[in-house]
Amino acid sequence: MTRWLVTGAAGMLGQDLTALLAATEDGEQLTPLTRAELDITDPAAVQAALDKHQPDVVVNCAAWTAVDDAEAQEEAAIQVNGTAVALLAGACADRDVTLVQVSTDYVFDGTAREPYQEDHPPAPRTAYGRTKLAGERAVLAALPGTGYVVRTAWLYGAQGKSFVATMLGRARPARPVGVVDDQRGQPTWTADVARQIR
Repeated sequence: MTRWLVTGAAGMLGQDLTALLAATEDGEQLTPLTRAELDITDPAAVQAALDKHQPDVVVNCAAWTAVDDAEAQEEAAIQVNGTAVALLAGACADRDVTLVQVSTDYVFDGTAREPYQEDHPPAPRTAYGRTKLAGERAVLAALPGTGYVVRTAWLYGAQGKSFVATMLGRARPARPVGVVDDQRGQPTWTADVARQIR
């Protein structure tokens, strides 16, 4: 029996992952924790949650995801995406717990014309990318054998705000929609990411 703990369980990906894990019949235990239930920036709360629930696997879906706001508030974003992830990774390492860290394609420079390979050198050009890369590095340093990084991009799902939902909402009044045209991406369904993490 595998005991799972999902942080950020109220987010788009967290909800889909929680639903998927709750529906499995493999004798797995699930503890979904929302931000209100576990603030990963609080070291004592992280330690207490791991001690109480004793997970085998933690999936960190908690994150600062406001990409544009991270530019103006990089210190706040690094607290969530970098410093807190390092605390979580250290706590998992102390307890021999596997950690899956959800990250982003923003860790790359965004200039490639083809998909990036996993081992392509990171070179983030944004505050958001820098903060997520800090989290990646913290996980891989603390848990070289049992830490995993899952990079994804342009998440959308049945729950929550996303680029896809925003565009659909703006298109409904049947008037022209203004949107940036200097970015390329592949919208990724959160249910698909949840299945891959599982």
